[in-house]
Amino acid sequence: MINIQTLLQYTASDEAVVEIENFINYKTLTVFEFHTVFSHLIKLKFELGRYEDVVRQGVTYYERLNKEVIKDKLDLINFIIDAALILRKFDVAYQFIQIYKEELPVLENYKAQLKLIEFKKLTNQDYVHELEALKEDFIPEEIKLKILKELLEIYLNTGKEHKIIDLIDELKRVDLKQTYIPDYFETLYKLNQIDDLKKLAESYKGHQLYAMDAYLALLRIYIIERDFHRATILDADYEVMLENAPVNYKLKIYPLLITLYTELKNKYNIDLFTKKLKQITKEEKKEKKTKSVDGKEIVLETKQEESFTPLKIKPKSNTLQNFNHLVDLIGYSHQISETKNLRDTLRSFFMKLEEYLVVKDLIVFKADTETLFNYKKERLYDKTLLKSSYADTVIYEIIKDGEERFGTIETLKYDKNILTLNKYTDDIKYLFAFPIYDQGVFLVHFDIDVIDPGEYYDLLRGISSILYTMLVDEEKRQRLRDDLQFLKKIFDSNLTPYRIMCEAHTSYNIPAQKLLNADSHMPYEIFLRNLGVHEVKSYEILIERLFSKPNLSDAVTYLYQGKQIRERLISIQDKNEIKIISTYEDLTNYYEERSKLVMEATVDFETSLPNMNALNENLVELIKDKGSFILLSFNESILPIYGYDVAIQFFKEFGQVTKKFFTDGEVYRFSTYQLFLYIPYNDIRSVTKMVKDYLRFVENYESQVINYEKFQPKLSIIRYPVVTEEKNPAKLFRYLELSLDYLKRLGTDEHFIYFEHKIYEDEVFEQQVINYLNEAMNKSQLSLSFNQIIDVDRNVVWQYESELVLPNMDIDSKYLLAIAKKRNRLFDLEKYHIKMVCEFLNTLEKETQKLVKITIPIAKETFTDLNFNPYVFGLFQKYEIPFEFIRFKIKGDNLKSREHITLIDELAKVGIGMDTTSVEVALNYPFNAVHLDYKKNDSKWNDYIKLLNLMLQNHQMALVIRDVKTKEQKEQLQELQIKYIEGPIYKRITADQLFYKIAGN
Repeated sequence: MINIQTLLQYTASDEAVVEIENFINYKTLTVFEFHTVFSHLIKLKFELGRYEDVVRQGVTYYERLNKEVIKDKLDLINFIIDAALILRKFDVAYQFIQIYKEELPVLENYKAQLKLIEFKKLTNQDYVHELEALKEDFIPEEIKLKILKELLEIYLNTGKEHKIIDLIDELKRVDLKQTYIPDYFETLYKLNQIDDLKKLAESYKGHQLYAMDAYLALLRIYIIERDFHRATILDADYEVMLENAPVNYKLKIYPLLITLYTELKNKYNIDLFTKKLKQITKEEKKEKKTKSVDGKEIVLETKQEESFTPLKIKPKSNTLQNFNHLVDLIGYSHQISETKNLRDTLRSFFMKLEEYLVVKDLIVFKADTETLFNYKKERLYDKTLLKSSYADTVIYEIIKDGEERFGTIETLKYDKNILTLNKYTDDIKYLFAFPIYDQGVFLVHFDIDVIDPGEYYDLLRGISSILYTMLVDEEKRQRLRDDLQFLKKIFDSNLTPYRIMCEAHTSYNIPAQKLLNADSHMPYEIFLRNLGVHEVKSYEILIERLFSKPNLSDAVTYLYQGKQIRERLISIQDKNEIKIISTYEDLTNYYEERSKLVMEATVDFETSLPNMNALNENLVELIKDKGSFILLSFNESILPIYGYDVAIQFFKEFGQVTKKFFTDGEVYRFSTYQLFLYIPYNDIRSVTKMVKDYLRFVENYESQVINYEKFQPKLSIIRYPVVTEEKNPAKLFRYLELSLDYLKRLGTDEHFIYFEHKIYEDEVFEQQVINYLNEAMNKSQLSLSFNQIIDVDRNVVWQYESELVLPNMDIDSKYLLAIAKKRNRLFDLEKYHIKMVCEFLNTLEKETQKLVKITIPIAKETFTDLNFNPYVFGLFQKYEIPFEFIRFKIKGDNLKSREHITLIDELAKVGIGMDTTSVEVALNYPFNAVHLDYKKNDSKWNDYIKLLNLMLQNHQMALVIRDVKTKEQKEQLQELQIKYIEGPIYKRITADQLFYKIAGN
């Protein structure tokens, strides 16, 4: 009795097919048994070349298949696709490629892309974009090598050699046999990178495989450089090797040698190599054999596993005809009058199209306005659709995914006719639908049977591109109309006085007429009479220069009828003449007040101290001598209490007190609430003594403005040129500001600080880090890594604790968080951290149907932010993460019970775990675990954590000891009955490693 296992051992033969078909027809089988045997039957029929059976039976079976029960459908789909491509049933092939893409796991999605590439090759579509996308994907190395080599060949053949250089870097990593070297030679030659080509050729001169490529490259170089002596030596060295070389090398090298010896006028060698070239050309023609199938020239290849180039096929015979039609249509589309609206433009175009192609319906759907245009027999109808009316049609599908579709109505996902809003009737035999890029959809209904869609595909796809240009041009024309109307309104408004002047006449708008006391067309000569006598000549020269050519601009100020006028002029080409556009500004009041302001230009009017203008002028001389530059800030905490007016009076008093104390120094107002002080000595003892005396003085001083407030100044000091010889004022100011900011952040009682260059270096480095961090967050370039918290009793991972990692910067995560906190980016960074963990868990569950518990460390400031809980709940809902798989480890002390118990309760009620690094916090809140760092072996500390562990266990809390580095430390903690530990003793793992670890389990 034959069983299933025996049938599955059968190899491809007609007898095996008959026996399996009888077994299926007369044996009662379960669904899974039938699927297994039927899939093997399809495989055998494919191997026997029964492609019609594979497509017909495979498609019929797949449509009846219970897809929820039968999971293993990939082999069946694969055979259907391959058979359909061989039979040129492209609609079936495309349909099952989409199904294949949906059925494949994410990590194997590249296989569907390979099928799509094969499909596009056979239908003469561009597939370079798919190859370029696929090479960036995570795919097997051997497949990537094939893709890279095919891209290399395409770039060489299409003149895109500039793209090959980056491709070579990837090939160096993947192609261990260096088969890319000949193409690398060719690329460098075509890019004219002679120096690089010469270096590469020299390194491969004696290579076993690529010596001839090196010879060809060097010969080309020497001929280009006219170094004929070296070229003849090279010919002699490679004479024997060339005789034994493959024909393709001879076909390239012999013409070069003929060129060489023509330059040298060596008739013997010219005749010799000319004769050899003719001989091999003749032999090449004799040996060239082609196989022809149905009038198409093909090259058969052995199909390898995962191959996507089983055959190359010449374009259909009507390709040239379609090309000529498209050329005519492109030309005609640009001859349609731009005054026509879109509806009439499309009608004219489709009437022209009917000269080359007659179909049942031509339909254009414009997505932004939801307008449908339907052309039929010299008439074009248009109407606006509601989204609900086309949501279940092929149009909506294409708008959503941007993929073209063609086939019979039975192969479409939706069978609703957009014109009738009912099901397609039998008079529609075939359909083509193309995305018009982001503009809409082009739909064509055929009322005839389309045997070979390739006959129409190129023409219709080209028409969709023409329609795109027409729609975009219409949008541009509409924008130009709107802009023109807008500009006209501007010029007609009273916004600014202006004049338009050409050589024949001049016109002024109403504001210009009022300003210049002129009529609307006052002649240029009368305008000149109203200028100052000494200004007329220079104005005439200016106008003459602007009339000489367009796009010149200038500005001039002059006295006109007692008014100071500033005129800005620009010359603009208008058709065949140049016009000068002028705008006018009345500066009379400005000139009257300017003389008063000149005296005050270097004095701050609020404090009567020299201002920044004075400081910048004087600093040039100050840096020539030895001295000290000091930046002072005062008690800024009063600002929100007393308001601006009182605060500025308090600051003014502070400035006067400081000026009074430093009798031998210079005091300037540096900014709204800062002073700049220069003292003419830089000895550290003298400066320190003077500063301390000053601090005591202002501490004892009683303010006359706010008598119960103190100035509380803080000072940053540069001893010049002891600590720096910088002469750029902006940098000196920056040094002082950074030092003052650093002093404030120290949080100590110190009131002054001396500048050190390390402060500036740290600032620059931290700014680089924060810039890189911002960029990494915007571009999703941050990575996750996980510390393993181990249950030592069971020797298993108890929790994974996540950390953010900057992949291209070696920086400790604690330091990264410190910088983020300093730069007010901590909350954003930790929100991003939580989001990355949720994305990781979401992907993990989709791919493996498993989840893992993760602890996320967050700062106290983040946790206590009012937006934290809503953000967390929103993320968990978005990514569908069960609450119990996330814990938050709160870092910090001093959580106030009344303020934060509500936040903690909200998280605890839904099952989110809470850990802390503070014993005090754990005693006051319902936390799950306490995390403490390991300390050196100390009996007091050992007793403390042992008792603490017992106490926490009694209250259902865990104690985690962190930073455990050695096996001895681990054993010591085990003796103290500590159950959970973490540290360098256990290897940190990346997100990818954890993913594959979970997937493998």
